[in-house]
Amino acid sequence: MANLNLIIRPLRQGVSASNPCEIHVLVRVQAPERPADQNQVHTPLHLAVVLDRSGSMSGRPLLEACRCASAIAARLVAEDQLAVIAYDNRVTVLRPCLPVTDLSALQHRIQSLHSGGTTNLHGGWAAGVEALRKAHRPDVISRVLLLSDGAANEGITDPETLSTAARAAAGEGISTSTYGLGKEFEERLMTSMAKSGAGRSYYGDLAEDLMDPFGEEFDLLSNLVARKLTISWETPKGWTLTQVNGYALSAPGQWSLPDLAYQSEAWALFRLQGLNSSLPGEESDLGRIKVAWQDTQGNALQSLSRSFTLPTVTEEAFGSLPKEPMVANRISELRIGELQELAHLAAYANDWDLVRIYLDEMKALAADHPWSKGVVAELSALMKNREFGSLRKEFLYQSVSSTSRLTDIEENLLDPFGTSYTRRKPRQGKALPPDPKPPKDKP
Repeated sequence: MANLNLIIRPLRQGVSASNPCEIHVLVRVQAPERPADQNQVHTPLHLAVVLDRSGSMSGRPLLEACRCASAIAARLVAEDQLAVIAYDNRVTVLRPCLPVTDLSALQHRIQSLHSGGTTNLHGGWAAGVEALRKAHRPDVISRVLLLSDGAANEGITDPETLSTAARAAAGEGISTSTYGLGKEFEERLMTSMAKSGAGRSYYGDLAEDLMDPFGEEFDLLSNLVARKLTISWETPKGWTLTQVNGYALSAPGQWSLPDLAYQSEAWALFRLQGLNSSLPGEESDLGRIKVAWQDTQGNALQSLSRSFTLPTVTEEAFGSLPKEPMVANRISELRIGELQELAHLAAYANDWDLVRIYLDEMKALAADHPWSKGVVAELSALMKNREFGSLRKEFLYQSVSSTSRLTDIEENLLDPFGTSYTRRKPRQGKALPPDPKPPKDKP
């Protein structure tokens, strides 16, 4: 059982005695470094790779998708299992969920796939879920990896129905991650299925960009230490609580955080608003924060809890308190993420004047935030070059990344490289270049 670390940081180290009050608080949940002991328990991975082979995948897209599936198969160990599903208007189970003991033969069969008809996305996804359901146990990580380059136009196509189905599967312990390719896939459907399905959403502008997110996903699943991570906050009477990231509720007053991997941090920003009854010099009781999680072996939930207080100060003293830089950066990042989602909706409506207004506000917020500044520069370049298909997708995927990403334990805003699952990408649809090797010491 991994020991997690809970850190609570307010924007300012105090509460104003004037009313009403507003307090921003960053809650960080940190995982330990990966143990050096090579005999540590490996949590088996049960993966179902679900490949779109519809007519639009002809040529390089299907070749690259098959290359990703083959690479995943090659990285599995003896305790892991893999199912492979191909779909167009028909659904073909290339293999059920089994250990990979026939790697060469499996890779040959994957690489022999041909493109065909329309896109029965639900049928392919459901076959992947069923393959995993037959082999699922509480002590394994079961996840569908769903790839598509187009619109669901066969079978069940309603986005809400598909997202509801992904949520139900996640309730059984079978999560869903989605991979979109190109400019024609339905990004709102794919991100919604991943969010509802307790997985991650990725996309590639080009087929050759797909290997990067597939590798990131595999690294994440191989390094998980905490699943079903939740956070709750019992606030005193008179205070209201807002969860700023927009995480989904898993129960009343309890939010689901991303699964946590070694050397990473899940975080949540809260806004407290209310009436402070304490006087200057007194401690203000702001309630109790609790995080709970399940280990990767399916054991019972573990938890940490902390009471949270801040000193009450005069209104004048409060105004002079310094802001915590990390909290201020996360507030800006979440506002930029909100603007990216709004810009996505405006772009979908072809309201480019409104898109420009949102971009201008993003630029102002990102001025002192190196990573966000790079992201906004990429978005502005897409706007300038009139690459509207990529721009719509970047707005949405950057918004998802801004609001729910894992970070390094000690995040360096000037360095985008960390573990593959915590690095910050200026373009979600492009593979990030390899981390440059550090210079060798001179003799």
